[in-house]
Amino acid sequence: MGREKSKKSLIEKVREIDEHFAEEAYSLTDDQLKDKMVSLAKYDEELEVAKENDQDLQEKQEQAKVANETYSVPRKANKLKRKLVLEVLRERGKV
Repeated sequence: MGREKSKKSLIEKVREIDEHFAEEAYSLTDDQLKDKMVSLAKYDEELEVAKENDQDLQEKQEQAKVANETYSVPRKANKLKRKLVLEVLRERGKV
């Protein structure tokens, strides 16, 4: 039997990425928490815009896509062939 990992609480996960945020969140008023939620959402939007405008990232994603086709195209072909073999076997009552 392998040792099972214990599930981390949300607070533990947050502390791993920002040591003081959980304590800060618990110390805020409801209105401050709502403002924090808005500022976090705005930051997500800013990150998304920056990601969309990152030419270097786009080029690397395109390179990865092309490189992945080396494997994905033959895998798709094999999947179709396996489906056909299975269909033939079913038609013959062998499966």
